[in-house]
Amino acid sequence: MAPDGNFNQFYIDSQPFDPVKFFAGTFEAHGMFVDRFGQVQKRFLINISCDTTEKQTTLHEKFTYDDGETECRSWTIVKQGEGKYTAHTDNVIGEGIGHVKGAVFKLKYDFLLTLYGRKVKVHFDDVMVKQTENTILNRAKLSKFGLLLGELFITFFRT
Repeated sequence: MAPDGNFNQFYIDSQPFDPVKFFAGTFEAHGMFVDRFGQVQKRFLINISCDTTEKQTTLHEKFTYDDGETECRSWTIVKQGEGKYTAHTDNVIGEGIGHVKGAVFKLKYDFLLTLYGRKVKVHFDDVMVKQTENTILNRAKLSKFGLLLGELFITFFRT
């Protein structure tokens, strides 16, 4: 992806990525949250099982954080048309809007994140890039009022 967030020619020419078809089966993901100062704040492992039909997939995620905390979340991704998707989980306000071009899936949404015991509305700008038939790299920028809070980096592996 180009630095300005636009799709570049490399990704447009790449093999198409359909998140609904890709997320079928089971996955393991490893990730970390890096704050706006470049400091790693949290690392985590996610075990994922998926329920997939022709037009949608639901990812059942079980997070284990490096401090021993655990969390469960289910995402549903629905194909709306050629290259267009919506996504939802309990803490998403409304629904996420996604687009695919080539090997790149971009998803934007507002999310109620628990910080210091309260829910705070933040904006996520996710970019997932299909590396192989079994691997995705994901970078998500988190912001509030347009100010960068940090970034999530996640690698998904089919198991």
